Amino acid sequence: MQLNFQTENKENSQVLLKITVDKDDVKKNYDEIILDAQKNAIIDGFRKGKVPVSVLEMKYKEGFLAEAASKIIDESFKEIYEKLEKKPLNYDTPALNEFKNPVLGDDFIFELVYDVYPEIKIGEYKSIEIVKDEVKITDEDVDKEIDRLKKEFATIEAKEGAIESGDIAVVEYAVTSEGNEVYKRDSEYIHTVKAYDMYKIGDDILGLKKDEEKEFSKTYGDDAVENLKGKTFSFKVKIKDIKKEVIPELTDDLASQINDQCKTVDELKETVKKNITEYADQIIKDRALKKILKDVIATFEGEIPKSMLEKQQDAYYHELVERFRGNEKAVLNSLNKDGLTKEAYKEKMKDPAIEEIKKALILNEVVKLEEIKATDDDIKKHIEPFSKYYKMNPEELFENLKKAGNLHNFENQVEINKALDLIYESAKVKKGKKYNFDEFLKAEETEEKKED
Repeated sequence: MQLNFQTENKENSQVLLKITVDKDDVKKNYDEIILDAQKNAIIDGFRKGKVPVSVLEMKYKEGFLAEAASKIIDESFKEIYEKLEKKPLNYDTPALNEFKNPVLGDDFIFELVYDVYPEIKIGEYKSIEIVKDEVKITDEDVDKEIDRLKKEFATIEAKEGAIESGDIAVVEYAVTSEGNEVYKRDSEYIHTVKAYDMYKIGDDILGLKKDEEKEFSKTYGDDAVENLKGKTFSFKVKIKDIKKEVIPELTDDLASQINDQCKTVDELKETVKKNITEYADQIIKDRALKKILKDVIATFEGEIPKSMLEKQQDAYYHELVERFRGNEKAVLNSLNKDGLTKEAYKEKMKDPAIEEIKKALILNEVVKLEEIKATDDDIKKHIEPFSKYYKMNPEELFENLKKAGNLHNFENQVEINKALDLIYESAKVKKGKKYNFDEFLKAEETEEKKED
């Protein structure tokens, strides 16, 4: 196809692409379309496939021109795509600007507008001061984590006597609100600590014995689920049975069941200590990086394309739907209770979306400025957890992804991780507080509540 094109940079990281297609190619495409239509055309007075072109043009010329235009636009854009200095974002569809049908005998000129990856400027991202806490992992911390793991292998046994904290009661109970029965169960398991039950009555049945009954009322505070919050319910409960969890003794055999890479109790303890040390280190690193990126975001200069923002807002909405197990109707009902629509929720998430996009753009800019590259070995190491899921070794998965042309996302993630490591390792460290593991977790939980 004979054509030429020119581009013009516009505001908000957009490009205006002007394409001119030679008049001979316009005529050629038009003729092909009208001759193809002629083969199956049926018009009164003519046999199928024998309708004169002049008759078809009299009736459908504008439609044929529109079809020719659509074909020309599609094919010409594909032809020049690789020649474009600034290419459209993968998730943005170029929009036609002021479309008009071509005129036979004239060159066909049309314009497309699309979003491109933005050009940005950022301030200093190295040597930023951070406060780094120190966590000392003790034998007691290791024992507590192992106790938690042991509970996953607990057995349930019958128990005599009164219900104590940690026991499991089998109950028959009815729930009423303002004199109306709203819930009834003949046999429900109530764990007094884990509180899996809807009405959380574990604390209310402590001290009761098998076959004993109790009536009580319970008012729920603001921390309860939405349908209980601020409401009072009356309960009538009968204890049918009482059970207790029996935690197994830690042996080499149990150690290997907890972690199949460990053959002895000592190996399990070493592994647990390593794991919780890495966990604490990762939290410290994540918090430091969050602070550093916040400082760098404040120096961000550049425009965020509309399609990029919309994509991130859509991602937040889809995450919300996933939290409701894919039930979008339940999501919309929940939003309506807060006076929101789907679009209003997306608009509410605009500022977080902008911040998330800026962070991603900054990290990609660091990758570019530092000339960070992911090697094949880096990628193979990164995909190792995925290879276990697909029951392949990393080498096999790497080759499969490479053949399918699907390595790019993994490559990009490795480079982003390297950029984060570079930023973190270059930071100026100011010593923070010293914690044991329990204190550290509580401090982290408090910090998260502040941020929420």
